[in-house]
Amino acid sequence: MEALKPEEFLQQLIATREAFWEKMNAERKSYGAEKPLTPAVVLRRLQFGVVMERKAAEVTAPWVSKIPDLDLQQPMSEYVVNELKHTSILCQRIRDLNGDPDGLWNSPLAELKELWDFHAGLGSLCELIASVQFGHEEFFPRTSKSFIERVTPLDPTTAAIYRDVLLAEEEGHEWIAPEILKRYATDAESQRKCLAALKTGCELFGRAIQSFNRSMPA
Repeated sequence: MEALKPEEFLQQLIATREAFWEKMNAERKSYGAEKPLTPAVVLRRLQFGVVMERKAAEVTAPWVSKIPDLDLQQPMSEYVVNELKHTSILCQRIRDLNGDPDGLWNSPLAELKELWDFHAGLGSLCELIASVQFGHEEFFPRTSKSFIERVTPLDPTTAAIYRDVLLAEEEGHEWIAPEILKRYATDAESQRKCLAALKTGCELFGRAIQSFNRSMPA
């Protein structure tokens, strides 16, 4: 195929991502992912957040030095710092609740490990950005808003962490992924690889989410 214009390429990625969201969201509802919360489930959700935030930082960090333009290199380095900051905040909240911050980190679900092993093995910055920051990371605000609504009556402190810190700071770097893809994924082969990475990343994320929700304590 011929290379698409930047905006056309982003629209193709968006359409693919949103089709997957519709499928994943329907599946989540079918197996009760949004059932009432318990303290044990909240702890497990926080442990999941630790893995997702820390892994996003770890797989992105090696690529920061390879970004040629300073106006994108700097915000991507800040993104990595923010993900680690969020990890630290979630770990402290888990400790406050007498839980183990590394419970899911040290004993990851097979599907969750498969997801992050895939990201770590990608061969270019643009493929990683397409899969993580432009791909399944875009689902985080959507599922988090539901989580905030359900956790507020049970644990308003955790709700505030998600609402006032994690979500608020995620919004500050949403512009970076599309800008990187528009600027650097300009040839047909790069665009093909990005689309393939996004599809695989979303599929693996869906499997990880399903496995995680089915592993929740009763």
